[in-house]
Amino acid sequence: MKSIADNLRQRRVAQGLTQDQAAAAAGVSRRTVSDFETGRERITLGNLNRLLRALGLELATREASGRPTLDELSDRYRGEEAPKMRQRARRKKTA
Repeated sequence: MKSIADNLRQRRVAQGLTQDQAAAAAGVSRRTVSDFETGRERITLGNLNRLLRALGLELATREASGRPTLDELSDRYRGEEAPKMRQRARRKKTA
């Protein structure tokens, strides 16, 4: 749930909305928004859907697989790891 809360907060901030404004748009309390974003409280699925819709987001499911998504790979190899991976790829091409 942490990544959902992080994504929701990032979207809210990007839209220039306060927690009060997002809560009002979703029909939930500001405390519900605050507690969810900070991980202090769980949120009901209904309230989560209201919040997501108010921010133009939706919750999607996908069939589980052993393969990581492109987003997961991007997160995994962000930063210092990425140049190392490129170096390995270059070595393989020249070998």
